Amino acid sequence: MALIPCPACTRQVSVQAFACPGCGHPGQATPPAGGGVARMLGSVAGTYISTTTLASLVLGVVMFVCVAAVLITLILKSH
Repeated sequence: MALIPCPACTRQVSVQAFACPGCGHPGQATPPAGGGVARMLGSVAGTYISTTTLASLVLGVVMFVCVAAVLITLILKSH
């Protein structure tokens, strides 16, 4: 497996990688059929979001919704 420098951040990336693990810049590898949700969301409007950043974003949204649901339940129960 050969490593090449990422054009965006110069970090060493595998030639088989779909994106740079550091900055999320798309790699040279061809995505699997469909590309997956992370690949599609990572390339929206020309921006590149790494899988780690995307996972953190999703986790944050889920936590926000859970906290909001608990607060709404507590507020409605107190009336």
